[in-house]
Amino acid sequence: MTAAPPSLARRLVRLSRPGGNPLSRGTDRAEAMVVILSVLFALVLVPVMLTFGSLTYASLADQSARQFRDRYETVAVLTANAPDTAGSTRGEAVGGKSKVAARWQLRDGATRTGLVEADAGSKAGTEVSVWLDESGRPVDPPLSTVDLVGAGVLVAVFGWLGAVGLLAFGCWGLHRAFDRRRYRAWDSEWIRVAPDWHDRRR
Repeated sequence: MTAAPPSLARRLVRLSRPGGNPLSRGTDRAEAMVVILSVLFALVLVPVMLTFGSLTYASLADQSARQFRDRYETVAVLTANAPDTAGSTRGEAVGGKSKVAARWQLRDGATRTGLVEADAGSKAGTEVSVWLDESGRPVDPPLSTVDLVGAGVLVAVFGWLGAVGLLAFGCWGLHRAFDRRRYRAWDSEWIRVAPDWHDRRR
């Protein structure tokens, strides 16, 4: 029964030990050491990226708190019918929201008119929820908890994946460079031993 080949981790450990493999060259051990250090660095980056994700969450949480202080929600009444479909940039009919004329009341009781987002097909007289700034203009809703968590997760996950991708690309480039060096070394050795090899075969 043929023994199973050693795992990648075991081969890297062997190559990383000076003298651990009599057939390994300095470039083999250097490459293995770089790969091992890259893996360790990727593991160290996990808590680092989690920290960046937490900082992003905290920063956006402060921004959300300010938005909730500076904005308030009210009800606007549509004064026109919304289109049955919202047009895309290519002129195609797609469902969704569109800007529709409406009126709403401010905190001081004054009435304001303008355009608000409403579902396609909404009729005049339909009430829609809108967020206003202190001047009474429609604005985007404040960042929600889902937005905060999503942003923190995206920063942590994609930051780590980007760093790991750079490490992997660096290891791949180093492997190619070492391969070229190894091929040159093998060619030089073959040129040196080829005459003796041919003499022995004769």
